[in-house]
Amino acid sequence: MKSTQEILLEKYGNSDKDIILDGADIVSQQGYTLIPNYALHNHKISGNAKLVYALLLSYAWGEKNSVFPGQEKLAEDCGCSLRTITTAIQELKNNKFVSILRRGQGKTNLYVLHFIKR
Repeated sequence: MKSTQEILLEKYGNSDKDIILDGADIVSQQGYTLIPNYALHNHKISGNAKLVYALLLSYAWGEKNSVFPGQEKLAEDCGCSLRTITTAIQELKNNKFVSILRRGQGKTNLYVLHFIKR
């Protein structure tokens, strides 16, 4: 039985690239989310807030067609509690990464993600 290294060398050994994304078709099918470096390296927001911001970006850019599924689903997708989500969203609001506009009773809120370096 061949080792993983042997299989990969057979498959990619003659490549002129320095980095190979093995199995990229799966990643391509599932999509990916770009996180702006100013958010990723910002010392004013916590890791939880960065994760929530990244997930909000994934909702905006993903197959969900810019639909915010609610804080319960956000908590499920992040693997954290609803309280953590609420705190992280408040942190993002306070640091002007996101604005939340209330549209009225019985209507969903509008989440505006800001791409202005702070």
